[in-house]
Amino acid sequence: MTSAEILARVDRKKMEIDQARPLGPTALGSLKADFTVRYAHETTAIEGNTLSLAETQVVLEDGVTIAGKSVREHLEVLNMRDALNWLERVVQDDASVTEHTVYAMHRIIMSGILKEEAGFLRREPVYIVGSTHVPPNWVKLPDLMTDFSEWLSRGPAESHPVVFATRAHFELAQIHPFVDGNGRTARLLTNLLLMRHGYPPALYEAAQRAEYIQAIRLADDGDLGPFVACTARAVEVMADRYLTLITMAREARAADDGSMARQSQPNLDKDSDR
Repeated sequence: MTSAEILARVDRKKMEIDQARPLGPTALGSLKADFTVRYAHETTAIEGNTLSLAETQVVLEDGVTIAGKSVREHLEVLNMRDALNWLERVVQDDASVTEHTVYAMHRIIMSGILKEEAGFLRREPVYIVGSTHVPPNWVKLPDLMTDFSEWLSRGPAESHPVVFATRAHFELAQIHPFVDGNGRTARLLTNLLLMRHGYPPALYEAAQRAEYIQAIRLADDGDLGPFVACTARAVEVMADRYLTLITMAREARAADDGSMARQSQPNLDKDSDR
């Protein structure tokens, strides 16, 4: 299936979600809690975090420390929860997305993991494991990030919002502005841009890591299409969870309406004259 076909399918599902809005606070709270745990697990697992989904949940919801897991692994999922809470506020504020937004994002994600480097541009060369792309010299980073910020400010223009968000992920990964945490930052930026345009966030799953990495490598070679398709499928994961919740809510309302209708009907078997 082509990226255009997947995008069309995602747009249809987005329209169905939009038509069902507003979702109730209980449903939204449930969806947010589920997404927070799943996203914190999946996006860190892509980078090698070994906490399971169930372990991630107890760390985030119960404050439990998992025996045999490193402090860094705990911090990665806790920081991602904080980053998602921050992201929600940024989306609601509707402020401009600039390089400073990216720095703030990175600072939260890497808090307690990097020392002086969290939220700051790298000052050393880095390599991307398994990639032929060599990130630019660090002396060029301030200008590159300024250019990136100006590109972000212009918005999708004629591009589909999912294509724009995918391109933003790719361009930030190419710049590779930080010593660590570039992938997590790029995926979070993708979601900020998606949510700004009314789309569900993308849930890139660790089980599809090979496809995700391969799509980025193809983008390195000039073909963004597979990466757009990968991102669209990640958006569809959450769109489907929205739609499942909407269907459940409709079924519950229908059951309640039917129960109330039955209660309001007169008992025709009762002889009122007797």
